Amino acid sequence: MSFNLQSAFDDLFKPPSRLQNLVDQAVSPNRDEPDLALNLDICELVNRKKGNYPHDAVHALLPYINGRSNTQARLALSLLDNLVKNCGHSVHYQIGSREFLNELFRRFPEYQPSMPNQVHYRILEMLQEWRVTLCQRSRYREDLLRINDMYTLLCRKGWRFPKIDSNNVAVVLEPEDSLRTREELEKEDMEAMQAKLQELLRRATPRDLREANKLMKIITGYEQSSKRRDYDKEWESELQTVERKVKLLYEFLQKAQPGRSLDETAKDLLSKCLSSRTRLQKLISENEDPE
Repeated sequence: MSFNLQSAFDDLFKPPSRLQNLVDQAVSPNRDEPDLALNLDICELVNRKKGNYPHDAVHALLPYINGRSNTQARLALSLLDNLVKNCGHSVHYQIGSREFLNELFRRFPEYQPSMPNQVHYRILEMLQEWRVTLCQRSRYREDLLRINDMYTLLCRKGWRFPKIDSNNVAVVLEPEDSLRTREELEKEDMEAMQAKLQELLRRATPRDLREANKLMKIITGYEQSSKRRDYDKEWESELQTVERKVKLLYEFLQKAQPGRSLDETAKDLLSKCLSSRTRLQKLISENEDPE
């Protein structure tokens, strides 16, 4: 018992971490608007340090989100939004946890008032964004089921969700048509597994430790995952998708009338094809034999 008491005092009086200092600056009561440069610096720090930083970053925001100051709550939600859009699955895994979601909605009344405040409105908007992006398009959506569960629970209680900005949705995940090589896909999966392992070890319940043990065997190659991906097949599928889009664009251009601009569908298709061409040219140049 004395050891636990001493540990508690040590935690109470130890100086705040650099991450906590940066978060405190980002949500300072002296600010009226978010400091995007500072927020992105925090995202860069989380991406570089990894480990417990994703957990510590999002959980450091909860006291401000649930605090008395609406201004600080809005600043904290802005930083949370930047973390979700810039730090990948290590942060996505955190916002999809029961621990985080329960705290995020802790100050919500049982039923929706006729005029929800701005903070509640923004939280509802963000949950809706996560639901229609991460929960539907993420490669790791199985880790994010509790986001859907929270959405369903709130709907049952009569909460209505706002319409979301399509521009915000577009940047939560990489574009669906982005080309990733076998190596890039494999690296992304490894980083996602490592982020999950870190959180399982941090929580360290018996169930989490059993899952962590299985995950460590997969990461080290001691065991094969039952859901192992075929990266060569995924890459081939991506190339076939690009080929289909090029053929479709060719058909659009064949039907286009001289002197008339392309419609929005054709313009979007052209933009995607040009993006894929640039990406493929870069990959080819990187893999060319200098000899």
